[in-house]
Amino acid sequence: MNRKHFLSVKYVAAAFVAGALLSACGSSPAPMVPTQVSFASSAVVNVDATSVDVNFAGAPSRDYPHVGHRSPVSFQSAAKIWADKRFQLTGNTPSALRITIKEGDLTEELLPVKTGIGGAFKKEQSAKYEATLEVELEIVDASGKVVASASGKSWNTHTVPEDATETDKQIVWAGMVKQAFDSLDQELIPRVYQGMRDYVR
Repeated sequence: MNRKHFLSVKYVAAAFVAGALLSACGSSPAPMVPTQVSFASSAVVNVDATSVDVNFAGAPSRDYPHVGHRSPVSFQSAAKIWADKRFQLTGNTPSALRITIKEGDLTEELLPVKTGIGGAFKKEQSAKYEATLEVELEIVDASGKVVASASGKSWNTHTVPEDATETDKQIVWAGMVKQAFDSLDQELIPRVYQGMRDYVR
């Protein structure tokens, strides 16, 4: 091999390695699917109770268009984290705080997507998801009587493009579950201070 040919091969190899490194640096890491959510602890409500019980009115349907069972974060698991962050028990009276998740669900609606030349150059939204959450809080005294209560609902929607992967959808669903509880706080917490004012501070 002559020197000219050797240098040419050397430069090609160097260019290949450099290109590979640039490609590796420029590629985005695979998105991470969350397996749990977190909530801010700045809006803690002190409740005059000695115990808290989180209940679920029933499991959401697994039949289409319900897709909540495919979410990496369920309303059930999020509710327990939310309740732990949001309510602090003071234990001044032998009462219980009962939290009932009356509804927590995700549904899918398929959207029409243009085909042919009209849709060839445009990425369209192919599905819309809706998260619905309804929660009821009750103070139950030692005799089992409900002495105070408050309730609230929230919902949010999100669309995904036609090329969304299952991972993309799972990330969206987890975010929607968190957003449902964040939005619920805005409606529920003022009602808690009003309807349960003798037991909270």
